[in-house]
Amino acid sequence: MAIGVGLRIGRVVSTAVVASNEPGTQDPVVIARDTVLHIDEDGTTTLGSYSSHNEARTLAGFLARVGDPAGVTASDGRVYRAEDAMATAIQCLLNETEPLPKFGGADDGSEPGYTATYPSHWDSDAVASLRAALDYADLRHVDLASDAQGAATWYASEISETPGQLIGVFHIDDAGSTVTLVRSGVPAGKAFRVPTKGAPSPASQLATALGSFGWLPPNLDAVVVMGDGIVARDRSYIQEIANSIATKLTVRTLVGPGPEQTAALGAAILAAGFVPARETKRARIGLPPSYDETDVLTGGIARIRAREMLEAGENDVVAARLLAVGPDDEDDLEPDTTEHDETEKRSRKPLIPIVAGVALVAVPLLVFLL
Repeated sequence: MAIGVGLRIGRVVSTAVVASNEPGTQDPVVIARDTVLHIDEDGTTTLGSYSSHNEARTLAGFLARVGDPAGVTASDGRVYRAEDAMATAIQCLLNETEPLPKFGGADDGSEPGYTATYPSHWDSDAVASLRAALDYADLRHVDLASDAQGAATWYASEISETPGQLIGVFHIDDAGSTVTLVRSGVPAGKAFRVPTKGAPSPASQLATALGSFGWLPPNLDAVVVMGDGIVARDRSYIQEIANSIATKLTVRTLVGPGPEQTAALGAAILAAGFVPARETKRARIGLPPSYDETDVLTGGIARIRAREMLEAGENDVVAARLLAVGPDDEDDLEPDTTEHDETEKRSRKPLIPIVAGVALVAVPLLVFLL
């Protein structure tokens, strides 16, 4: 298929990438939104930093709660299933990719592909919970892959000249780091998750992961470093991690695009029907023309602190209320959002709460029972 849509719901920023593997087509298109769901009184939901004048509540911090029966708390105290919230966020991003570019897809007889990524350290139960939520939301056409698979696909498609090699993926976020080894597009066993506090060096983490399979650093073709959350805002810090890995392990090390857009770009490549670059005559998909300018963390320091509270689990309700404060509320400005409003309208989807008394109740994602 000629068109692939890659989607990633991040801790701070969520990303959609539309890409094509057909020669002569445009560079990938990137859409980035804050990972905050704004739920209106009528039940429709918007993903991003801007809300309508009819907003009833906001919902954030759901990525880390997928599969948790306790759910996630909105700004007004209502509780939602985190996997339903994530499925809704994916639907919002999908809506913003429409209409797709006029190449590939329906106009050449093929359907576009869709792939969403999830954190590489998730266990099978969390992945199954998200899969079930997507299916129930009528998003069965959206395939799932881990962040590491997305990053390794980006490298294999756009950088590597030798298909089927072993690739290390080092993913750092605000809560810790994850090391995944990927060979021929398939993770080699489980990912290795290390919390931030007391963590060994990135090079040591990679060496430990390699050693568990009987491998050594020379077995690696490359290491891709990517980030998520507040830590990903510091591009120089991510580059320092890559430099340290390259120096200590003597292995080729790259910082992926964004760096939090790496997985979404790889997911788009997968969705477009990835074939290793050396085994096809098709052109490489390429980088978005301005991927390093699409960071959209909005709302200032108050929203950053709120996200830190969510990550620490200190007070979900207070943090969600802080996240509900828009940039205009903080700066007493009235920004011109005419163009933005047009795109936000396409991302509005309903979401429903999942608590009745104490028990959690499975409910349709896209039909409101408010």
